[in-house]
Amino acid sequence: MPNKSFGESSCTAAASGLVQVRGARENNLKEVDVSIPRNALVVFSGVSGSGKSSLAFGTIYAEAQRRYFESVAPYARRLIDQAGVPDVDAIDGLPPAVALQQQRGSSNARSSVGSVTTLSSLVRMMYSRAGAYPANQPMLYAEDFSPNTPQGACPTCHGLGHVYEVTEAIMVPDPSLSIRERAIASWPPAWQGQNLRDILVSMGYDVDRPWKDLPKKDRDWILFTEETPTVPVYAGFTPAETRAALKRKMEPSYMGTFTGARRYVLHTFANTQSALMRKRVSRFMEGKPCPTCHGKRLKPEALSVTFAGVDIGEFMQVPLDQLAALLEPIAQGDFRAHATGAATDKEATRRDRAERAASGRAVHAVSPDVRRTSALSEEKRLAAQRLAGGVMAPASTAWAGFGLPDA
Repeated sequence: MPNKSFGESSCTAAASGLVQVRGARENNLKEVDVSIPRNALVVFSGVSGSGKSSLAFGTIYAEAQRRYFESVAPYARRLIDQAGVPDVDAIDGLPPAVALQQQRGSSNARSSVGSVTTLSSLVRMMYSRAGAYPANQPMLYAEDFSPNTPQGACPTCHGLGHVYEVTEAIMVPDPSLSIRERAIASWPPAWQGQNLRDILVSMGYDVDRPWKDLPKKDRDWILFTEETPTVPVYAGFTPAETRAALKRKMEPSYMGTFTGARRYVLHTFANTQSALMRKRVSRFMEGKPCPTCHGKRLKPEALSVTFAGVDIGEFMQVPLDQLAALLEPIAQGDFRAHATGAATDKEATRRDRAERAASGRAVHAVSPDVRRTSALSEEKRLAAQRLAGGVMAPASTAWAGFGLPDA
């Protein structure tokens, strides 16, 4: 069948307002011809086995994906699951497509509309292949623009966009109290808290002195140390009796392991199976945007690349109506809004390839790669125009295939 690009297909669609399918023979379809309105909710109904999914997914969605994958470099095609080539004579007026299959989607703290629909993959490819890079920076791969991969995630917040701080003011709300009087409110209650206080007694700390009067060095160690020393504990002994027992090397009640107050809070929040315990320790955590990525979730190298004057973190926050306006000039061939960036540093790119090969990651050295050309070469202009159009089209209209159970 004719190999039409999204640009040509979009022009036809704009004129007809229809997705026109001719001669569909996928699975049990028999030379089906159908015209489907764009910008409308269209339902394919019928008994089980009548060909609803073969038309929606096996034909229309598969052809949209085929055209998209033919427009990108071979190495990039592995980033998204590919549909097969449909058995059909022609499909005209076909916009980019997303498919919502007959299954419950799974989500987590990193999920977004873009990641669920795979539109984020196209955006990442656009920044990788056609973005404006700063001087002396190796070219990045699409996965370097994903906060969900080790290659792209911000090293400080690990791709979440925010960090949690546990401060002295939060953990010790009343510094006039002593440790024995439970000045460290973030410590666990009951026996576990008493155990930590007894360990401090064995280590020579004054648990009866007001917290504010303890040396800062001692306060900082008790709250923030990552050390976990194990010492003898003499349950029920006074501080004086404990010192005497240690001097005489008496048999202890047990050996206790110390945990700093901040370490306890963070470890409990991350690992406890108790919702009540997690809720309790969360009171001692102060969330704020990551100081490295400022909430954008990506490593600095990825955020230094721009397209249409914005980095990918800002791009993913732009409302859809503004997104179309941002990309439309580039999709139409007007590159004034697209910062020129710097010429590619070939030596830096070579070093990057060598490092990736040494670590076992793909380098795609034999694939045609417009990222290795200067910022606004003809190849990059074409890639930017094509990819901007591919991202812009779903912002205004997209074919969405919904698979619903038959019963």
